[in-house]
Amino acid sequence: MTVRARVPFALALAIAVAACGPGDSSASDDAVVHVPESFAGFDSMPLVSASKGGAAPAGTLYYREVSGSLDWYVLARPFSAGHAYRVVMTSADGHEYAVASSRARGDGSFIAHGVETTLMNRQCVGTEDPSQRPLADAVPITVAVKQDGSPPASSSGTDPLGSRSALPCNGNGDGVFEYVLRANQKVAVNP
Repeated sequence: MTVRARVPFALALAIAVAACGPGDSSASDDAVVHVPESFAGFDSMPLVSASKGGAAPAGTLYYREVSGSLDWYVLARPFSAGHAYRVVMTSADGHEYAVASSRARGDGSFIAHGVETTLMNRQCVGTEDPSQRPLADAVPITVAVKQDGSPPASSSGTDPLGSRSALPCNGNGDGVFEYVLRANQKVAVNP
């Protein structure tokens, strides 16, 4: 079932403020993620914990279509401070794409952002690296966040996991890629 969800603005703003302050920026590797003052004009959906127990994290995916692309933000908490996590998008046929990697901030909040016109891996992956594909051929899309067990950036500048192309690694170096959050709905875009 494909759902287009809208969260009332007050609730969406409260979730955004809980993950980080409005207008806040987060350093992620070499990039800075600027969080908008408001998510007006974005659709949203909850990201729920993939595990049962402990202090379960939760988050929100904000997304919108812009000129045939998918502009998205993931805000979540509580995560382990300094730990790397990946945002993965799974196409309708089950191929998974690592579209971003970011580290949780000191307060346990996690922020990631991207703009996709084509689904493709942007982080190092193993030999199961599906070819890139136009967004229109991949919908509906499922979004999840998982631990990034790839080697840390300082260990090498190449992809030691053996993918077909040299993609950046900036993970925890522990080989753990467990799911942390999952969307129970699919993102429906019409690029």
